[in-house]
Order: sequence, then C-alpha cells, then structure tokens
Amino acid sequence: MTVNGMDVETQDKIVQQISSFALYGFPESHAASFALIAYASAYFKVKFLAAFTCAILNNQPMGFYSAAVLVKDAQRHGLRVKPIDIQVSAWECTVEHEPDGALSMRMGLGYAKDCAGSRGSVARRACTGWPVPLRR
Repeated sequence: MTVNGMDVETQDKIVQQISSFALYGFPESHAASFALIAYASAYFKVKFLAAFTCAILNNQPMGFYSAAVLVKDAQRHGLRVKPIDIQVSAWECTVEHEPDGALSMRMGLGYAKDCAGSRGSVARRACTGWPVPLRR
C-alpha cells in the first residue's frame, strides 16, 4: 500500500476494518452453514424418519450419540425398528416396507456383537456375496 502512495494511518484503518469484519464475518458464515445443515437434517428426520435413521446408523461413528440413543429416539418418533435377523439382515441397516404401507428399519449385521472387528469380515463377505472360505 505504501508503494501506491497510501499513508500509514490509512493503511492501519483499512487493516483494522478488515480485521473487525473477519471477526464478525467468519462466525456468521459458519453459523449460516450450520443452520442450513440443521434445518435439512430436521426436515429429513420428520419427513423420512426410516431412511434418515438408517443413513445415520450406517455412517457411525460420526457424532455425539451412540447407536442405541439414535434407535431409541427413532422409536419414540414412531419408527418400528426390527432386530437383526440372520436370514434377512444385510450388513448395514436397511429400510423395509410393511404390509400396511408403513416403513420400518431392519438393524444390520454390522451391529451384532463381535461383527464389527476382524471376525466380522467373514460375515461382511457373506452379506455382500464374496466367497467365504469354509473350514474342514
């Protein structure tokens, strides 16, 4: 700025104004982004509870709440949550259609005890169609 003939006092005023805006503008833009995400999440939770809960559980861990808390909250909001069933469950949670037209959620095999670790790799392969080696 000095090269362009601007005096030091004017330079200081400009830097002060930019700094003041940065202190205000940065949190404001983040607040607006967070508000949009919160609004969209609330909309999907109200309008598409089964799919929303299923998506949240399939992307754990990602937040403050455990899977059990998320499932109980969905149940309190009217979602029927079906337990893990070795016959029909996929690795991840899935949305199922009920005979009455309602939607429910089936818990995935990934939530079975000891299935998330190395022992779960065989179960995951079985659910996704990969060949599973058999022991003799």
